[in-house]
Amino acid sequence: MKVRTKFLLLLLPPLLLSGLLINYLSGRAVRSTLQKRAAEEARSAAGQALYPDSPVFASGKESRMLPVLYSLKLALNASEAFFVSTDGNILAHTDVAQKGLPLPVFERPLLSGAEYVTDSTVHGGTMYVPVPVFEPAPSDPEELSQLGPGKAARLGTVIVAVPAAGVLAAEKNISDKITLILVAVYAAILLAASLLTGLALRPVRLLTEGTRRIRLGEYGTVIPVSSGDEFGDLARSFNEMSRTLAGTIVSKNYVDAVVDSIVDVLFVTDLKCRITRSNKAAQALLRKKASELDGLDLRPLLSGDGAWPGKCMTALEKDGEVRDYETTLLAPEPFPVQLSASWIKDTEGARAGIVVLMRDITLRRKYEAELARSNEELQRFAFVASHDLQEPLRTVSNYVQLLESRYRQTLGQEAGKEMAFITASLRRMRALVRDLLGYSRINSKLRLERVDSSEALAAVLEGMRGSLSSTGGTVTSGELPVVTADRGHIERLLQNLVSNALKFRGGRRPAVRVEASRRGAGWVFSVSDNGEGIDPRYSDKLFKLFGRLHGASVEGSGIGLAACKKIVEQYGGDIWFESKPGEGSVFFFEIPDKAAKAEEVP
Repeated sequence: MKVRTKFLLLLLPPLLLSGLLINYLSGRAVRSTLQKRAAEEARSAAGQALYPDSPVFASGKESRMLPVLYSLKLALNASEAFFVSTDGNILAHTDVAQKGLPLPVFERPLLSGAEYVTDSTVHGGTMYVPVPVFEPAPSDPEELSQLGPGKAARLGTVIVAVPAAGVLAAEKNISDKITLILVAVYAAILLAASLLTGLALRPVRLLTEGTRRIRLGEYGTVIPVSSGDEFGDLARSFNEMSRTLAGTIVSKNYVDAVVDSIVDVLFVTDLKCRITRSNKAAQALLRKKASELDGLDLRPLLSGDGAWPGKCMTALEKDGEVRDYETTLLAPEPFPVQLSASWIKDTEGARAGIVVLMRDITLRRKYEAELARSNEELQRFAFVASHDLQEPLRTVSNYVQLLESRYRQTLGQEAGKEMAFITASLRRMRALVRDLLGYSRINSKLRLERVDSSEALAAVLEGMRGSLSSTGGTVTSGELPVVTADRGHIERLLQNLVSNALKFRGGRRPAVRVEASRRGAGWVFSVSDNGEGIDPRYSDKLFKLFGRLHGASVEGSGIGLAACKKIVEQYGGDIWFESKPGEGSVFFFEIPDKAAKAEEVP
C-alpha cells in the first residue's frame, strides 16, 4: 500500500468522526435555539391574547374559560389548550373530557419554571408552552399601590400545545446546510492533503527509482537533489553511497578468480541443496566439470550419517551458520572433511541459497591419531614409572625406620634428626609419586553414571573425619544436584578443594560451604572457606602442575588443583576462584550436562 494512501486512510477516520460530532452538536444547538424561539413566540402571542381575559380565569367557571381557550387554540393553530390550577389539576380543556384530571407527569416541569416541553410521540412533534395567569390588577390606584409591583396572585397556568413541525423543518434545513459545508470543507482538506503528500513524497519516489536501478546493476546511479531538508540530505547520502558502490563493486570475473583459487572444496546451492556453483577444487576432487555438477543434489555426495541436511540444516536454521562439522565427502576416493555453511541472502535480505565450504582433514586425522597414540604411551609410561617407584621407596623407608629403631642410642641425637629428615622426605616422595599416579589416570575415558553429589560429599567427609577433628573444621552444604559424571572424579574434586580449605585455614577454625547452582547447560559447584585467602596475581600459577604457593612449609605435592583442572577440562568445563587475602576463598568448577568423551555405565 502506498504511503499517500496510508496517510489518507489514517486521516479519513478522524475527519469522519469530527464531522459527525460537529453535525451532532450543531444539530442539538440549532434544535434548542429554534425550540426556545418558537416557545417564546407562542408564549408572547398567548400572553397578549389572554391579558384582557384574565378576569374570566379568576371566576373559575369552565363555561366562561372554554370560549377563551378555543379562541386561543385557533389563534395559535394549537392542537389543544387548557388551564391548570396551581396544584396541577386541569380546570378547563378544549377536550372537555380532560377536565378534572391531573396534569401528565411529563408536563409537570411546566409548573416549576420550564420554558417548554416536547412530545415526540405525536407525528411531527408537539411543544407544550406554559403561560402563567395572574389575578387582574385592582382598578383603584390606592389598592394597586398597597399591593405593590409583582404581588398579584397566580391563578394558574394556560398550556398551549403548538405543533413543532415548523421547528423540525427549519432544523433539518439548517442541518443539511451544515452537512454540505462540512463535506465541502473536508473534501478540500483531503484534496490538499493528497496534493501535499504527493509533493512531499516526490523525493521518496526518486529514491525508490534509484534503488531499483542499482538493483538491476546500474551502479553509480544519481538522483536529483531538489531541496535542503531531510529528503535532500537523504538524496545526497544516496548519491554518495551509489558513487562509493560503483567504485568498490568487483567484477564477476574477479569473484570467479577468487573462488577458483580457494584450495578447499566450495559449493553454492539453492534452498533445496541443488548445486548452482562449484570451484575448481571441487571439480578436481569429484572429477566432474562445472556443467556436470550444476543441478546435482549435494546430499548424496556426503556420508549418510544424517549430517546433511538433518543436523546441519537444523543448526543453519537456528544459528544462521554451521561451523566445523566433520563428515565424509563421497568423492571417487572418499575422504573426511570439515564442513562449514551459511546462508546467501539477496539484496532484500531474503534467503537465496547456501554456500558450503569443505576442508580436507585427512592429514589432521592422521596427526590426531599419532598424537593420541603418543599421549597413551606417555600415560602408560607415567603410570608404570610412578607405580614401579613405589616399591623402592617403601624399601628405603622401611630400612631407614629399622636403622633408626636399632641405632638411635648409638648414632646420637644429631643422627636421629637426620633420620627423621630422611623419613619425612621419603614420606613426601611417596605422596608425590602417589599423586602423580592418580594424575596420570585422569586421562582415561570417562565412565558416566548418575552421581548424587550429596552422597559423594558425604563419602569424602567420612574419609576426612580425622582432618576435620584435628582442625575443628565444619563442612556444610546446600542442596546438591544429581549429575552425569564419573563418581571418582566428583569425589576427588570435592576432596581436593575441601582438603585445601582445611589446610590453608590461616589460624582460624575452618568453616567450609559447598553449594551448586544451575547455569546454562550444566551445574556450577562452589566450595567457599574462611581461610587465609589467595592473592589474585597467583591465579596463573595456582592450577599448574607442582604450582605451590607455600613451599615445603605446608604439606602437599602441588598436584591437587592441577588434577582438579584436568578433571574439569575433561568434561568440557572450567575451574576458577575468587578471593582476597585474609578474607577466604571461593573455588568454582563447572560440570556440563554432556561430557566430551564418555561412555555410559549400564
